[in-house]
Amino acid sequence: MYDLERQEKILQILKEDKSVSVNKLSSMLFVSPSTIRRDLSRMEQKGLAVRTFGGVILAPSQSNKEISFELRENSNLSEKRSLCQKASQLIKDNTTIFLDSSTTLLPLVPYLNNFSRLVIITNGLFIANEIINNTKHQVILPGGLIQPNTNSMLGSLTLKSLEGFHCETCLLSSSAFDLDFGISETNLDQGDVKRTMIKNSDQVIALIDASKLGKKSLYKTCGIDDLDVLITDGQLDSDYLAVLKKNNVTLIKA
Repeated sequence: MYDLERQEKILQILKEDKSVSVNKLSSMLFVSPSTIRRDLSRMEQKGLAVRTFGGVILAPSQSNKEISFELRENSNLSEKRSLCQKASQLIKDNTTIFLDSSTTLLPLVPYLNNFSRLVIITNGLFIANEIINNTKHQVILPGGLIQPNTNSMLGSLTLKSLEGFHCETCLLSSSAFDLDFGISETNLDQGDVKRTMIKNSDQVIALIDASKLGKKSLYKTCGIDDLDVLITDGQLDSDYLAVLKKNNVTLIKA
């Protein structure tokens, strides 16, 4: 297990238990206490956790914050690749695309080389850089405040910039996906950016892995009726299927 994967698991444990000892984490993750202490030190530096005598607690209000980009990037990689492979089948040459800054969309970049003359607008610094360095497509990055924790452009300037663009397709992910609450985010600014992208797109495609199904985050981005396509590797019950059908949302299984 890589360091970032282990730190993500520690954060997940803390979100459930709020506090845990070094020895317990060592036993749960099958590594030495010294390795755990090193992980906790790095997590504390990132503002994710607070070390205590013999253990660690969740940083104040961390349950309502986004997990850092660095941790999210390395989580559920195989699932993200599967979602992006399916999403790539919906892309066409000579089109314009909104991409949000979620790490779920990073594995999409290699597939973009299968297409010609795409114009991609994204608020994600890392994904913009990946597209520039690995494809020949045009990338537009809106202005705004840089949020280091998520490697993205956010705020009123970003929204104002995005309001001047229209794209044929919007590809996005989310922190949570619930039958009644729809798509939601832990970060209000991220939700506002995604809402603007959705509003200014002809087609909205959501990539949602199984870990996000049936969950709600702090801030609602959009309802299920705002989507055109849902790509997921999760198992949806009859209630979900009925709502998707009612709202003419195409379901694609990854």
